[in-house]
Amino acid sequence: MHISTLIGGLTAIAGLTLAQTVVETADFNVIEALADLGVDVSHIPVLEPFTGIDTSSTDNACAAACSGLSFIFGSKVSTQNTTEYSNFTGSFWSVQQEEVRPYCVFRPTKNTEVSTAVLVSRLTGCKFAARSGGHAAFSGASSAPGGISIWFKDMNAVTLNADKTIASIEPGNNWLTAYSALEPYGLAIIGGRVSSIGVGGFVLGGGISYHSNLYGWGCDNVHSFEVVTASGQIITASETSYADLYWALRGGGNNFGLVTKYNMYTIPSPELYGGSRTFLETEIPEVINAWINVINNATVDGNAQQYVAFLNTEGMNIASAELTYVKNDPNPEIYKQYRKIPAIADTSSAKTLVEYVEYLETSNPFGLREVYWPISAAINEEFSNWAVDLFFSMIPQVANITGVQPVLVYQGITEPMLNNMNNYGGNALGLAGSSGPIHLLQVACWWTNKSDDETIYAFVNSFIEKVTAQAKTVGIFNEYVYMNYASMFQDPVAGYGATNKARLKSIAKKYDPREVYQTLQPGYFKLDGAPTTGSF
Repeated sequence: MHISTLIGGLTAIAGLTLAQTVVETADFNVIEALADLGVDVSHIPVLEPFTGIDTSSTDNACAAACSGLSFIFGSKVSTQNTTEYSNFTGSFWSVQQEEVRPYCVFRPTKNTEVSTAVLVSRLTGCKFAARSGGHAAFSGASSAPGGISIWFKDMNAVTLNADKTIASIEPGNNWLTAYSALEPYGLAIIGGRVSSIGVGGFVLGGGISYHSNLYGWGCDNVHSFEVVTASGQIITASETSYADLYWALRGGGNNFGLVTKYNMYTIPSPELYGGSRTFLETEIPEVINAWINVINNATVDGNAQQYVAFLNTEGMNIASAELTYVKNDPNPEIYKQYRKIPAIADTSSAKTLVEYVEYLETSNPFGLREVYWPISAAINEEFSNWAVDLFFSMIPQVANITGVQPVLVYQGITEPMLNNMNNYGGNALGLAGSSGPIHLLQVACWWTNKSDDETIYAFVNSFIEKVTAQAKTVGIFNEYVYMNYASMFQDPVAGYGATNKARLKSIAKKYDPREVYQTLQPGYFKLDGAPTTGSF
């Protein structure tokens, strides 16, 4: 991918604005809005009978919507039994997402085409979903069953402003393409740690990065968002323009509009040093102690980023610590405790950012059934050891399931990360001002057969319930749920706190009074509850 430098600074970033009045009026007319985009519904027979929003999303509505989009955009629309359609459904990370069958797939190439798709959805009542990277672990997150799946694949530009302080990233990029485009300039942005993860979902849900102890999370490093609102208007939300929407998009997910450009602050990108050190079960208490000490020392050295995975492999319980340092230093002081613990394997080496995300991609294989499921708690060493022991004691319950690999992952939300959540007006996560670092505990599990879904969900739910109860008993439980790891049975927005949830709902109502992004885009995490109500 080639990168170009935009002359004219932020004026080029501002994007296209279709109208001065952003708040949708009571007499808003979808047909007139389409006409403003050059789409005359009276000349499209399949669309002419429709008059406005209808959330029933019948087959007839989606047949008309997809035919109408095909009439307007031709080969950018793919239907079932075509190669491009199969390329879409076959390229998701989790099998649950691959199984979804939209009525059609639309691949826009510019923001006004996204506006048209949203308005056609409103006109017909055909539901839609939008896909950046497609790395969610449950059905319908970024593909619309029987509806319109908007695939941002062809909106993949990466551009720099005149002084190279801001990179504009279109949502068709993943972190490999974004980093690769910026690497020749010695620059990066605060992004994901695995190559295939999409830019869109990562930023809108928070976004933990290798560089987060220095700069904060991905959502805390966005200068502005170019957004398609429910009325098809294209606006740029920043700290000084549509500041409420800017705040909401920093953690609020897909509830406010379709983001067609992420304008992100750039950072220097020197070579990193890191990899995984693997330890036997006997060393785990010392590993947990080292993990806590690195979290606590983030205020001293922000170059370190770590997580520890606990799993059973080849009959052994092990811990694998991924230790990254954002400078090429093989033995920084902050990791010396880890280095003293005897390891049975070590993949540490100097890596560019591009090389690092490609290396970690191998630990996130495609083509499997997946579930993620996190909780949060205050850092507590006794609790951390207790939860690992519980996890290992429960693994035999699913040991006979084909292809199963449950993993418990520990990460820390450090004080520097929490402090950076106050930047640029703050984010929606509800964590800024937290007292002390936070333990982000996550179960990740993959398996092979659909027939085992409920068994796996029940297993993980049982573990999470026990861990939650223990955290509450010892007084360290935190309601926060990290959206990017949340299961379909969780409600991340509720975990942001009642005040932030109410504020998010108010902002959504302001920019989307007919609840287009709640009803016509029902996938992923909405403002009113979990995607699925599980019974285990």
